[in-house]
Amino acid sequence: MAVTIIRAFILYAVVVILLRLMGKRQIGELQPAEFVITMLISEIAAIPMQDNRTPIINSVIALFILVSLEILVSVINLKSVKIRGLMQGHPVIVIRNGTVDMKALAKLRITLNDLLAALRQKDVFDVTQVSYAVFETNGQISVLLKPQFANSTAKDLKLNPKDSGMPFAVICDGTIIENALNESGKDEEFIKSTLQKQNVPLDEVLIMTVDNSGTVTILRKGN
Repeated sequence: MAVTIIRAFILYAVVVILLRLMGKRQIGELQPAEFVITMLISEIAAIPMQDNRTPIINSVIALFILVSLEILVSVINLKSVKIRGLMQGHPVIVIRNGTVDMKALAKLRITLNDLLAALRQKDVFDVTQVSYAVFETNGQISVLLKPQFANSTAKDLKLNPKDSGMPFAVICDGTIIENALNESGKDEEFIKSTLQKQNVPLDEVLIMTVDNSGTVTILRKGN
C-alpha cells in the first residue's frame, strides 16, 4: 500500500509540473494537439498507478518526452503560420452579415441546434440579432451583434469615465497576497492603515481589493 501511495504522489507531482510547463491555456482552452497530449499524459500516468510492476521511471520519461514535443510544436507554431494552420486549423465564420452559412456548419460537422446552443451560452437567444459568428480553433464561438442590439458603451454615450484600473485582491481569507500587493503599487503599511481606519482585523477580512485610483473594497467574513 505504501508503495502505491508513493508512486501516486510522484506521478501526481510530475503531471502537475508538466502541465505548468505546458502553460495556463492547457487548463482552459485546448487546441486539438494540446488535447491529444493532455489525454496521453493522463493515460500514461494511470498505467503505473494501476500496476506496481510497471517501472515508474518509464512513465516519467514518456511524460517528459510528450511535454517536450508539445513545447517544441508550440515554438514551431510561433515561428510558422503554415504549421500553425496545419496543427490548429483556422477560424470559420458560420454567420455572415446575419445569414447562417450552412456550408460552413456542414464543414465543421455542426448542426443548427449546436450553433443555437453555442449562441445561448453567449447570452444570445435570437439568431436574427447576430451580425457575425465565428467558431474559433479551440471550439469556442465568438459573436458580434448587430449595432442595434449591441450594448452601449461609454463612447457611444459620449462619456469619458476615469479608468481606475483592475482591482487587485490584496487580501484573501485573512492572508496578504504579496504578488497582488506588488501589482497594485501598495505596501503592507497601506493595508495596515486602511484596516485600522475601517476597524477591521486582518484575520476577519475575506477579500480586500484595491485599484489604481486607491479605491478599497473590503468584504468581511460572514458577510
